[in-house]
Amino acid sequence: MTCGLTPQKLALTLCIGIALGIMPLLWGTSLICLMLAHLFRLNHVALQTVNFMLYPVQLALLLPFFKLGAWLFPWGPPIPPNMLSTLISSPGSSLHLLGWIVLTSLAAWLVTALPAALLAYGILMVGISGNSAQTPGV
Repeated sequence: MTCGLTPQKLALTLCIGIALGIMPLLWGTSLICLMLAHLFRLNHVALQTVNFMLYPVQLALLLPFFKLGAWLFPWGPPIPPNMLSTLISSPGSSLHLLGWIVLTSLAAWLVTALPAALLAYGILMVGISGNSAQTPGV
């Protein structure tokens, strides 16, 4: 599990895992984690573990991300109050609406989670460099 995890890579793994773990995309975060772990040479198991541990948080944040996305993009199609029954009764005609919901939710995630992940990574890196400066012989 800790194979190849330096403190810097552990910080990057945590920040990427948390950011992707709350992404409002229910079907693709595992694949994105796999690609980013390969790209940044991170531990796949550690990254997927963080991602999977945040699944309940991801579900809890779906509606807030959608509401923020609807606020950011008010010109989109109107969302019917009975969205689930609309999707069930006419799935073909509702796909554009579902796509719009996903896109606006992802845009809301981009403006909130990515800056927070970058800030957390910066704070962790300062903490790591502060620890190594105080510990002689490291």
